Amino acid sequence: MVHWAHDFVHALHVPAAQQRKGIARALMAFAEDGMRADGVALARLETDTFNTQSQGLYLALGYREAGRYPDLEWHSGFTTILYVKTLSP
Repeated sequence: MVHWAHDFVHALHVPAAQQRKGIARALMAFAEDGMRADGVALARLETDTFNTQSQGLYLALGYREAGRYPDLEWHSGFTTILYVKTLSP
């Protein structure tokens, strides 16, 4: 499952049994294509510092870290990482 709105990927979920099969890459490609179709030039998403698996995926997909800040949305005590990626036409 992937959910995005305008330039921001709000959620990407692949069940554990289905991971490492290219599904997350395909879902992200789908979301990025949708953003491009809407004229978005820069995609954004967030993950937490403890989620090293997602960090590896996003870096492999060409995202770069753009900031770190405390999780203020959920007040979890975790640190959030902002990733961005330029979407070429």
